[in-house]
Amino acid sequence: MDLYRIAVEEYRFQVKLNWDRTAYLITLNSGLIAVATGLLKVGNAAIVDLFVAGVFLVGAFVSLVSIKNIRTGHRYYRRTILKKTLLEDQLGLTKPLNQYPSRPTLAISTTVGQDEAMKILNDPEKWLKRSHRFTSITSWTVWILILFVLANAAGIYGSVWLYRRPNIQTQPVR
Repeated sequence: MDLYRIAVEEYRFQVKLNWDRTAYLITLNSGLIAVATGLLKVGNAAIVDLFVAGVFLVGAFVSLVSIKNIRTGHRYYRRTILKKTLLEDQLGLTKPLNQYPSRPTLAISTTVGQDEAMKILNDPEKWLKRSHRFTSITSWTVWILILFVLANAAGIYGSVWLYRRPNIQTQPVR
């Protein structure tokens, strides 16, 4: 039971750590794009345009690292689910309760993934390596970060274009 308690605590820790990390990374990526976009309006000096392209480049790299970070954190989360489920099986918590019509178990199955105890137990490696459901928070977060990568790429392109464009000055009409 002590191992099971530790496994549940580890699961809770991973959920909190992943959420805190995700919130930080989304905020950081949003902030970098906001700063770079704001700098575009500061002035029309060519050097500023190059600096802004650099900020967008940093933002693109941060977005890519963020995607890797989110996926790695989710892998750790899945491993805690695997360990928790193995312990639940050893404790008899995955056995259906026949006295109830829906045959529930006493295993913790808060999420859809956790409710796949038999898949987890029968082929843990396949369960760990399965792709994310399109409707999962992890998938949506990754898609948001991909949009940040694309926005940063557009920012780099726009900044370089502004830097390279001919300096057109309008002549006063006489």
